[in-house]
Amino acid sequence: MTASAGGLALQEGEEVIFDHVPSLRSFQGTALVALGLTLLPVVAFAAAFPDSFWPALPVFLTCLILLQERVRLGRHRAWITRRRIILQGGEEVAMSDVEQARPRLHGVRVTCPRGPVRRLDLSYAPDRSALAQAINSAAKEAA
Repeated sequence: MTASAGGLALQEGEEVIFDHVPSLRSFQGTALVALGLTLLPVVAFAAAFPDSFWPALPVFLTCLILLQERVRLGRHRAWITRRRIILQGGEEVAMSDVEQARPRLHGVRVTCPRGPVRRLDLSYAPDRSALAQAINSAAKEAA
């Protein structure tokens, strides 16, 4: 089976050192922040258009974006091996191309200046520092 078919295609002698499964709790935190930031335009629209449905527009758009991201949440899965990062969509990044992995607000950003993918975001990581450390140690071994 391939990674795009839902399975994982490992090369001979390759083993998974970190299985990145997006966390629903991290997504919920991001969603709460997005909805909180949406309150500012709601108040502005309510002051400008008090007798209309316009104040509901920012909340509606935010909910649409969050619904789309929630549906795509399962597509952010990745497997980290000592040789490469395998994404659920079937793409892969060689560890020799990885420069560094840094924890970000809701995930880990992997920079790859020599690879086909320059910047890779692994979103909604439950333990961002452990994921970044696993990628950085595997990249050092591959270099």
